[in-house]
Amino acid sequence: MFNRIRWRLVGWTVLVLVLILAMVGVVVYASLAGSLTAEIDRNLSSRSDGLLSTLEEASEHPGLGLQGYSGSLFFLVLGPDGKLLDNPQQVDTSGLSLGARVGGNPYFETSVVAGEPTRLFVRPVLLRHSLPVVFVVGESLAPEQHALERLLTVLLIAGLGGLLLSLGGAWFLAGRALVPIQQTFRRQSEFVGDASHELRTPLTVMRAAADLLNRHRSDPLEANGELFDDLRYEIGRMERLSADLLALARSDLTRDSLAVGEIDVAGLAADVVRRMTPLAQERGVSLGCESQEEPLLIEGDPDRLQQLLLILLDNGLKHTPKGGIISVVAKRHGHDALIAVSDNGEGIAPEHLPRIFDRFYRADKTRSRAQGGAGLGLSIAKAIVEAHAGQLAVDSALGSGTTVTVRLRLLHQQPSLTGRLGELTSRMARRSAR
Repeated sequence: MFNRIRWRLVGWTVLVLVLILAMVGVVVYASLAGSLTAEIDRNLSSRSDGLLSTLEEASEHPGLGLQGYSGSLFFLVLGPDGKLLDNPQQVDTSGLSLGARVGGNPYFETSVVAGEPTRLFVRPVLLRHSLPVVFVVGESLAPEQHALERLLTVLLIAGLGGLLLSLGGAWFLAGRALVPIQQTFRRQSEFVGDASHELRTPLTVMRAAADLLNRHRSDPLEANGELFDDLRYEIGRMERLSADLLALARSDLTRDSLAVGEIDVAGLAADVVRRMTPLAQERGVSLGCESQEEPLLIEGDPDRLQQLLLILLDNGLKHTPKGGIISVVAKRHGHDALIAVSDNGEGIAPEHLPRIFDRFYRADKTRSRAQGGAGLGLSIAKAIVEAHAGQLAVDSALGSGTTVTVRLRLLHQQPSLTGRLGELTSRMARRSAR
């Protein structure tokens, strides 16, 4: 599939380049041809003025004394009736038809003279002591035609070479452009496969329990209590998984889609720790919060940030043994609000750290599944932090615990009205002093 898309991208790219090169070639060719024609026209007009002066000084035979002109330049003198009066260069004028009339306006035209394209300047004139005549100055366009042909050859060769190079470049760039698409497609395929696997397990258990209940319809409910417990557990697991998937899908929203407001993250962290303390005590884990007295104000979505802290604390509780300690620290760090959740639990092996934010990834799959986890918590947490333009980092060592650090940008404090008035007064005083 991706090879077909790649070839389509290459085809469209090459087609666009062909059109661009063709347009550029046509413009260059037409510009040079027009420039050469204009230069020849100026030369013919200048030569016509010089030859006309010579004609006026000659005797009654027009053309006398002009036999020295030769080469690609020639001139003719025609009578008012179009009859050839003088042809010093003995140019073959057969087939040459000039419609000029004495008293008309001079003009340029291109004709074929002696089998060659020729530029003509036709100028009706009235000489002193002579009849009105039509003066024609011409120059062969063969050298210019050869130059244009060489230019056309160069343009074609250069265009063909450029197309070959662009084909290779387009193939390379198309491959590079498809890399993130392929990665996204692969992650999506893995996501769908992992989600299907996670859903298949509870569905299989529920189906087996339902089949057993169906076989023992006549038995009292008390006799099948374990089956009902299994069903309730798997239903709860599917509910948690569905909620995590929904949260992960919503986490792809932009910052503009968040319910942003002013939040004191220190107070928020303390409130979440307070609510999680009974659960920590039930599991025999000590949970504490340390924060500065000053508020840490940020702009954020309180529901999402609360969900973030709950995910981090829930992960800490799952991987901290009885008698362990979990601490939450909220403090100012430069222009950021820093929230660190640390535990002295089992920690994470170095080979697992690069992938802990991947969806459905679990370092200990058996234990995580037994605890009801699906490997989506840290993915959701990272998405929430990124939606708030923050940073999320994990520092852990196997057997030494884990520390998850969240950095969020603090609100810029606006100056008070008195401060702004004082600053304005100071500026005016400085300007007056100048």
